[in-house]
Amino acid sequence: MENKKDVFYLAGYDPRSYRYYYALLKRNLYKQNCLNGLNLSISPCSQKDEIPYCVIFGEESQVNYHFLQWDSVVKKYWAKSLRDFVFDFAYFLKTYIFSGIFRIFAKESRTQLIAGLYPIVYFCLSYAVSFVGIFYLFEILESWNLAVAILCALACLWGVTKVILYLGKKFAVFWLSNIYVFCAKYAAGKITESRTLINEFSNAILNALQKKQETKNYELILCAHSVGTILAMSVAARVVRIAQEQKLDLECFKILTLGQCIPLVSFQKSCGQFKMDLQTLGNVPLVWFDFTAKIDGACFPLLDFFRASGIQARFKPKFLSPRFHQLFTPQTYKKIRYNWYLAHFLYLYANEILGSYDFFNFIGGKNTLESKIGVA
Repeated sequence: MENKKDVFYLAGYDPRSYRYYYALLKRNLYKQNCLNGLNLSISPCSQKDEIPYCVIFGEESQVNYHFLQWDSVVKKYWAKSLRDFVFDFAYFLKTYIFSGIFRIFAKESRTQLIAGLYPIVYFCLSYAVSFVGIFYLFEILESWNLAVAILCALACLWGVTKVILYLGKKFAVFWLSNIYVFCAKYAAGKITESRTLINEFSNAILNALQKKQETKNYELILCAHSVGTILAMSVAARVVRIAQEQKLDLECFKILTLGQCIPLVSFQKSCGQFKMDLQTLGNVPLVWFDFTAKIDGACFPLLDFFRASGIQARFKPKFLSPRFHQLFTPQTYKKIRYNWYLAHFLYLYANEILGSYDFFNFIGGKNTLESKIGVA
């Protein structure tokens, strides 16, 4: 009997549209076919509904893969100019350092504290070195012509700023600062569009649940990556609350979180509603798998964020590692293990070696998610 699935995918804090993630899915799905032998195929992306989706076909499975869009919100808050970056750094210092919560990060996950400081260190060190060079150049030119010296110093400062911004974007420095600042603002309720997004996404999931209550061999997976996992917590909590009110069967509702950075919100001092959402999820026996990797510098690897955030939970996700070192050749792994940006997206990529982690089997293969991951 054919397995029917709905997968609702929620991307991270990324200004790219669903078209990018559809292309990424399609390209890597066909690559993974060579390893797992599932022979999955994928339809073009349709926009007939408000939420774009494609269909993944397998020999005994059919998956409606929905792209939950929020890139327009990301673009609104995404730092673009030097002025934006300076304000972001100031906000980071205020919410992570001066507030004292950096101590929690230092205790629970030092790698993430270092990742948060990385943009500030890069920014300050780059300008410090540049100012020293500009100062010496100014001294040399000043003895010849003061006006020329000032003009050259200003021109060098402008050029240095351009180079710092270019390299910062190239090496994902500002990508990290964007994430940290957005999460702090989200916790403080300053992302005014978040409630609309949560309602829209949860309503789409609830609509699918309501329609498929009598469908056999069906599962609905809320799959979220990176900062998308933060939104997913509130989306899933609202789904659970309304489903319980409507007495809907939640057995088919499952969660798959990849490279989560949930503590960036749950460690904040002003995140009462978010903690309530986590508490709702922690008291419902959902099938939930949380994959994180140590080489991923933008996640909290294998951290029990319920415990670390002081939230009581009877049912927690299974905290698992994709074990990327077993999915790629030693040569490839050597290249990617220190590339935090690339490592953060590997969950969505095809592998070089078939292992226990197979994203495309999880979302597209037959049988249930829990049977494919093999954890009771």
